[in-house]
Amino acid sequence: MALARDLMSSPVTTILETATVGDAADLILERGLSCVPVVDDNKHLVDMLTHTDFSMHHKFIPLAQNLYSLLGEWGKPEAVESIYHEIRSRKIKNVMSHPVSTVEESTPAIEVVETMLHKHTNRVPVVRGKNVIGIITRHDLLKLISMGT
Repeated sequence: MALARDLMSSPVTTILETATVGDAADLILERGLSCVPVVDDNKHLVDMLTHTDFSMHHKFIPLAQNLYSLLGEWGKPEAVESIYHEIRSRKIKNVMSHPVSTVEESTPAIEVVETMLHKHTNRVPVVRGKNVIGIITRHDLLKLISMGT
């Protein structure tokens, strides 16, 4: 039976919660990442930033369909550039809002898949205690086919 440790990608690039949103965006772009786990000074996982957190999300709000949200900041489409500029200098810890679903390295692959499906997420950090030791993305699930399981 395949376990999380068999599927995970490791090592994982992380970023400190005291870094800025701009630092996180730069790191994601430079490394070609889809996400970056956010850790505290003790290297303990506190959140995840994904590339979709940096996107403008249309929210259906009655009578206000032209509003968009970027990391909790609301604005009109024509204000996109100024919103991005203003948010760039914010500390990551001031914009975090997502509880992070994690798995342990000994978690069976089927539970990893169930976690991703039930939590509607494309990636899940693998932790040992509170420390991130790997990450499993939808792409990593291809390893199940490669393994022949």
